[in-house]
This record gives sequence, structure tokens and C-alpha cells, in this order.
Amino acid sequence: MTRDRSELAQRSLERLAEVGGDVTRPVLDAYYARHPDARASFEHHGLGHTAELEGRMVAESLYLLLTWIEDPATARIDHGTAIVHHNDSLHIPPRWYLGLVDAALDVLLRTVPEDSPDERALWIAIREEFAAFVESLRSEFVHGDGGDPLPGFEPPPAAR
Repeated sequence: MTRDRSELAQRSLERLAEVGGDVTRPVLDAYYARHPDARASFEHHGLGHTAELEGRMVAESLYLLLTWIEDPATARIDHGTAIVHHNDSLHIPPRWYLGLVDAALDVLLRTVPEDSPDERALWIAIREEFAAFVESLRSEFVHGDGGDPLPGFEPPPAAR
């Protein structure tokens, strides 16, 4: 099953690179459209290098998705501590963290053709798994995040 998931993911990510090229700007546009209040956090934490930080975080989001498929235990270890740290130390709530992953998925899913429902289903399942994981970490926060529900995800239409 992991091999099948990895093959589907590889196909999607290769297509994304071919069709989308550098997806940093489209991912950030989708992200800031949903989370405009996150822009000030990037500017603050970027320390004058906001674009570089944004680029790293977009790449990190795509890498997270691939790692979640290929080695879920490692992804949980890496991001289990990172999500708590982002919330408690950097004041980046889990909705922003998940939101960047959602924006990356939005851009990626727009390149998946209609005749590849298995790929779409894979990414939607991964999003559900990751969102449940993020939710499970909230009890570990030292500083509460307000407790608002995490944002849902509406997959974009398939590419034609």
C-alpha cells in the first residue's frame, strides 16, 4: 500500500513540477487569501527575509506531504514537535500551519486530471490524516490557540 501511495504521490508531484514550475507564489496566494492575518507573522519571523522564509515554508509543506506518504512515523515525529513549537513559541496557530499545507494541496490538486481519481483520493485522505494529527496535538500546547475548529478543506476541481 505504501508503495502504491508513493507511486501516486510521485506522479502528482512530477506533474506539479512540469505544469506549475515554481509553485511558491500560487501556494502563497491561496494561503494568504484564506489566512490574511498570517502575512504579518511571516514578515515578523522573516527578519527582513520574508520571501526566503515563505519559500522555505512552501517547500516544507510539500515535503511534509511526501514524507507523510513515504514515512508517516517520521513525519509525525518531525511535525509533532514543530507544530507545538510553532504554536507555543512563535505564536503560529495550528490553523495557519494546516492552512499552508491546504494551500499546497489546493495548487497540487488543480494539476491532477479528472481521469486520475486515485491521485485525488490519496491527497484528500492525506489531508484528513494530517488534520486529525494536528488536532490531536492541541492538548500538548502550553499556550492555548483559542480552541476554534481547524479549517475544513474543499478540494478544487480536477484539471481538464
